[in-house]
Amino acid sequence: MFEREGNWRSMDPDTAMRGVRADMGRSDLIEVAYNARCGAARRIALVWLNDPSISASFAEEDPDPFVRRRLVRTLCDRKVLEHIKDSDGDASVQEAAQKRLDELHESQPK
Repeated sequence: MFEREGNWRSMDPDTAMRGVRADMGRSDLIEVAYNARCGAARRIALVWLNDPSISASFAEEDPDPFVRRRLVRTLCDRKVLEHIKDSDGDASVQEAAQKRLDELHESQPK
C-alpha cells in the first residue's frame, strides 16, 4: 500500500512522482526540491512552487538535465538564461535556453 501512495524519496521515478502531492504546502515542496533523489520528483515540486529565484537556481545547478530543461522554459531572467545557454553541459538545456531567450525577445514591445 505504501508503494501505491508514493514516496518522493524513492529513486524510482513513478514512485517518487506519486509522492509529490497537490496538497503539499510550500515548505513540503521546498523539502522535496532540495532533498528528493529522483529528478522527476524535484521537477514536479519546483514547477508547483513557481518561485522564480528557486527555479533559476535549480535551472543552473540541478544535476538532472531533465529538471534544468523544464525550468529553463519558464525563466524570465535573461542574464540567467544567457549563462545557461553558454555554460550548461547538456546541449538540450542550452537549446531550451536559446529558445526561451528567443521567445522573450519576440514578446518585447516594439
